[in-house]
Amino acid sequence: MSDDKDFPQEQSAYTAPAENGGYQFCSRLNDDDREPRPKREKKARSAVGPVIAALLIILAAGAAFCVLILQITLSVHYDETGFSVELVRKGKRNPIIRMEEPMQGGPDAHSPALSAGQDRYEWTGETLRMSADGQRDDLSFRQLYAGCAPFMGVLKAVDGLGRSRAGAAIVMSEDGAILASTHVITGASTIQVTVGGESYEAYIIGLDYATDLAVLKIDAQGLPTATFSGETVVTGDSVAVVGNPVGDVVNITGGMISAVNPSFDYRGFPLEVLQFGMILGDIASGSALVNSSGQIIGIVNCDMAAQLPESGGISFAISMRQAKSIIEELLMNGFVAGRPSSGLTVSELPAAYAAYYEYPTCLYISAVQENSTAAEAGLQRGDLILTANGVAVSGVSELYAVINGLKAGDYLTLGVCRDGETGEVSFRLMEAISPLK
Repeated sequence: MSDDKDFPQEQSAYTAPAENGGYQFCSRLNDDDREPRPKREKKARSAVGPVIAALLIILAAGAAFCVLILQITLSVHYDETGFSVELVRKGKRNPIIRMEEPMQGGPDAHSPALSAGQDRYEWTGETLRMSADGQRDDLSFRQLYAGCAPFMGVLKAVDGLGRSRAGAAIVMSEDGAILASTHVITGASTIQVTVGGESYEAYIIGLDYATDLAVLKIDAQGLPTATFSGETVVTGDSVAVVGNPVGDVVNITGGMISAVNPSFDYRGFPLEVLQFGMILGDIASGSALVNSSGQIIGIVNCDMAAQLPESGGISFAISMRQAKSIIEELLMNGFVAGRPSSGLTVSELPAAYAAYYEYPTCLYISAVQENSTAAEAGLQRGDLILTANGVAVSGVSELYAVINGLKAGDYLTLGVCRDGETGEVSFRLMEAISPLK
């Protein structure tokens, strides 16, 4: 598995308590040492034993009845679709706990979503239509919706197991360059974008996990396009979110900027984030945060709010001041140069699963990219990650923080547990380029 000849036995994750570990045991006093008790008290205490015995007999009989007559058993199941605890009665399964495996970390190399994406678009340098500074109009919400809804699309991504995820999409060019959120299309086998009532199959041009921005392409011409603005945004500015497709219908929600955070920690990567007072659903990711002139000043990211449940009614968007250069690099190259990638898809271990198998708090590897440096180092699906470069990791964001603090070519050392044995595996981080490259 690694240069350390797999996991040495002496590093077992679980060890028995050491002998003579300072434990003290005491036995009951002998009858000769006890002080005499009144007869009535002794009689009262003596009745407790039969009552407890009777209760135990009833419970045992009930359990036997459930197992033998009703044929009820508890089943713990884990496969490629996720983890579940089920109550099984006469062959029929009723899930008690169900946690689906997340859509995997990158689109499959043979996915239709990747089949021809990079070859279908040649960036001319004019895709992002940026507004001139100072050009501002104070529009009503009705005018904002009328002007912005035509360039907003509804995105649906479906993985190989038939599970779907929805979000919003922004039309950037007349010939079908589309801006979306990476986490919405993660693991997708097919991607569909609906604009103006017409549905199109979408292909991936490029994506960036650190900023959660993705560029897609659909085969269309003459589409209405968005106008972007990289102007400075100030707390208290009036804004609106256009997108948030509920029932495949584009919505508009009004509010104001509640704060501008110049160094928001997202997956261990600092971003300039616009915080605004609105409650949005998970499907709002990829929606346009627009100013009073209908110019896009940020791209909504609901994954940030999901990681901060204490934020209440605050939502988040990546500012166009930072997103512009990322989007242009994705249009030009399909990836952002220098981004590190481990080649691993990881998930937080469900508490019920950890308790059942007596695993420590950690992450589990749900997929290893084929031909990656992680695969060459011997990491496998099902391995548990305890530490990353010496830092304990129990959440995905903690692992991201370590990886995004490095660069492609740097070594990542993971403390890993497999079959109850622990060890360390080191490998070089790859460059997080487009799967087509």
